[in-house]
Amino acid sequence: MIDSPSGPAGTVFVVDDDPSVRRSLERLVKSAGWTVRTFASAEEVLGEELASTSCACLIADVHLGRMSGLELQAVLNTRAPGLPVILTSGLDNPELELEACQLGTVTFLRKPFEPGALLGWIRKALGEAGSPSHVTV
Repeated sequence: MIDSPSGPAGTVFVVDDDPSVRRSLERLVKSAGWTVRTFASAEEVLGEELASTSCACLIADVHLGRMSGLELQAVLNTRAPGLPVILTSGLDNPELELEACQLGTVTFLRKPFEPGALLGWIRKALGEAGSPSHVTV
């Protein structure tokens, strides 16, 4: 999945139904040198042929509309096994965090989160040097 040995690895997919959040995350991830693609829904991203793209990491909000970020993670576990997923939510809900952990997410970040924390978790997901050994979420 990682296809760019000379620079940042692959493309980071961002899935959020809030256009302003999508734009903010796109700018943040681009500022760190990664290529970014954004999607407004889980269904939109699942329309992609993930196995044949350069998707190296996916960031998704838990609350997306018809299909949640947790449901998206469950589908990706079958369609794109091993794809690192970072889930975000504006809610402080330990049950959601536990479910995300059980589904194998890289981390569950509560909004608002520090931009550096997200970038650190992306680095960790991609196996890059300088990843955080521990980030409080």
